[in-house]
Amino acid sequence: MTPEDFVLKPWAQSSIHDAYAKSFLHMRPAPEYASGEVILASTYRQVGFICDSVTEGRIPANGREFQKNLDRGKRPRRDATGIGIDTEAWRRIVTGTLRSPKQPNQSTKRFLQISPVVPDATLYSLSARLSSNSWNPGALVARIIQFGDASNANAQELWNQLFHALSVDERDDIWACFLQEEFRSWRKKAHEHWWSIPRSLTEDKPIAAWHRAGTKTPATRFIVDLERILSLKTYLTRRQWISMVEAMLRIGTASHVLWTCKANIQCFRILRQILRGQGSPPHTELEFMFGVGDGFWRYGQLASGTITDSATGFVKARAGINLLLHHLKGQYEGLPECLANLDTIEALAKWLREHLDCIDAKQYWRDYQSVIENDQRLVAGKKGISANVREFLRHALGQRQTAEPGLDSYDQGYFLTKRGSYRSAPWIVSLGPVSVLAIVHACTQNAHGPRTVEDLCKHLGEYGIEVQAQEVPDSPLGQTLRNLGLVLDSPDAEGGMVVVNPFEHIVEEPA
Repeated sequence: MTPEDFVLKPWAQSSIHDAYAKSFLHMRPAPEYASGEVILASTYRQVGFICDSVTEGRIPANGREFQKNLDRGKRPRRDATGIGIDTEAWRRIVTGTLRSPKQPNQSTKRFLQISPVVPDATLYSLSARLSSNSWNPGALVARIIQFGDASNANAQELWNQLFHALSVDERDDIWACFLQEEFRSWRKKAHEHWWSIPRSLTEDKPIAAWHRAGTKTPATRFIVDLERILSLKTYLTRRQWISMVEAMLRIGTASHVLWTCKANIQCFRILRQILRGQGSPPHTELEFMFGVGDGFWRYGQLASGTITDSATGFVKARAGINLLLHHLKGQYEGLPECLANLDTIEALAKWLREHLDCIDAKQYWRDYQSVIENDQRLVAGKKGISANVREFLRHALGQRQTAEPGLDSYDQGYFLTKRGSYRSAPWIVSLGPVSVLAIVHACTQNAHGPRTVEDLCKHLGEYGIEVQAQEVPDSPLGQTLRNLGLVLDSPDAEGGMVVVNPFEHIVEEPA
């Protein structure tokens, strides 16, 4: 593709340069709307339901068929009896007790939405869309796990742990066993063995290339924390535990998307500076720039600006990087892997600095301006991939807004909440009680010596949430920690208050 062709259709998938498509900068699967429960339900399906009938696009149809069977009071298999509960009582459990509240804009729509407490509950609801073209958040979770560890074998081991933890077995409470057993009796005959083994993770070459010369990302923190939350299964009720797993999936996926946006922005910034005759940063600075760095946002700040800036900055950077790659076609020998990791980006920057005469910088900037003006609504984050990224970050992290009275507090595993009770109130960075419990446990488990609020702040910082230890006592975070009994005031602690593991009296430390 020539630069002229790229300018004509810069946002088409076919316009992405091969070097970019094979790099860690390429955001895939491309995120769209997904609430915390949608991410969790999709993860169930991705990790364990290896069947064409359980793809994301098939879930709405499965749900409609399941609803018809419930209404008729007849299981698909005549020989299936479940646990012997009356079919009308089971229908009330599915549509009442297990009901997950709908969004305000879904209040007039009729469809099943079941809380993803057990594997089979995810066969019938909570796909990202109510149509057959849903994206797959579970595939994003799998890719993030691979980003978190350079060893594909280690990533597969954690993926296997996730499968076995999400399965319902003798470690689960009686409620979970009851639900899974009854749900299983409503499967079709051909689908009796849907949930049997974990899916295999295929090696991802762009991720492997990144690990050869990359730096720590939020995924590095996420895989450690996820394993620590999985280990809590035997000590909590199924609903308590699954809520904490959901909270970890929310911050893990969202922080990775924010990091990918930032990495694109930083890469384009380096290349732009060189095209303008400026130098490129040293390797140590590159590691800071492409890591979490100073974070993505501060605790308590308004969130919408950061979300919009990340999404719009990402699409502008993606366009600028791809345009430059098309301009360099046939000139730079290292072009096929020039964005693979920090080493190759550094090599590209060095070559570009030494061969500025190989590119018409003025023409490049004219082309880039034409690209930005090609679709101003997309560049402004109001349509296309930029709008999808905004939607994902807002709904993955934000507290669920419900259309049903009495269920306003249904979601407690959020990382963004409204500043005020009005629906028009702005979103701010703030952790819900379940999120705080999950993060505090992950921060304090297996710690050598007491953990302080300063350690907790550093832990949050690895997800890109900046907060200073001295700010915590008088902040909403400090209030939540006190309400949950997770801190002890200690004047001898260097970081101020000592953070207490919420499960220290019930969890056995490994030998």
